[in-house]
Amino acid sequence: MRLQTKRLFSQLFFLTSANLGIFGIKTGLCYPFFYCHSCPAAIAGCPLGVIEHSIYRGRLSLSLLLYPFLILGAICLIIGRAVCGWLCPIGLLQRATYPLSDKIRKRLGLPDLSPTLISRARYIKYGVFIVLVVVTTYTLGFMFTDICPVGFLVGTLPVYSLNHDKFVPNQFFVPALIVFILFIILIIISGRGWCKYFCPLGAIFALFNKISLLSVHVDKDKCVHCNICVKACPMGIDVPNMYRDPECILCGKCIDACPHGAISYRVGR
Repeated sequence: MRLQTKRLFSQLFFLTSANLGIFGIKTGLCYPFFYCHSCPAAIAGCPLGVIEHSIYRGRLSLSLLLYPFLILGAICLIIGRAVCGWLCPIGLLQRATYPLSDKIRKRLGLPDLSPTLISRARYIKYGVFIVLVVVTTYTLGFMFTDICPVGFLVGTLPVYSLNHDKFVPNQFFVPALIVFILFIILIIISGRGWCKYFCPLGAIFALFNKISLLSVHVDKDKCVHCNICVKACPMGIDVPNMYRDPECILCGKCIDACPHGAISYRVGR
């Protein structure tokens, strides 16, 4: 079975397991990926939501703050950012829209971003995490989770559809709707655009790629620099020249694409 088939089964499994709340199954855990605890079918909580609750308006709860970081750290020390490529349901959504990206870009005549601009834009997600998740929550109150596009997708929309006659929008409904529309446009016209540039959890996961047990390894002796792997990479990484790139989601598309068997998963150093 090719890696991408295995990856699809993994993503579908975690999407299903994330929504066991519809059967009345709930846990006290937080997800190791980006999802919303306000979803009526959610089985657990979003780690970003837990982080926000732990620092809300300066009322610091160290034990609650450590909880998501210990869970994320324990998982990412083993598999790094493979959480984005193999587990996250939003990664599955972006995977579904990825084949449309090039077609739409060509049809609209959108220019390709320069490598310099792309490399700088990747730092936006760190700013999103620091400013919208940490600073504003600590000083003013909830911000990111009130306008989170994923929360709108799996939380607000299902709640509205199930209780449309009783649904009362709050003051964040319109801003959240605008962010959600921009989110949909982003993932359609830019393959993996949310993962690349804006996901605050991706900013946390990226730090673990340098030290995780699992990584993607390129055998320099076998590589002929045909760049087939670069074209296959959904994250736009220069695969032949990378070493534990923070943006690598370990999806394995480069491994499947390489005609010379020069790329593989490696465990350890």
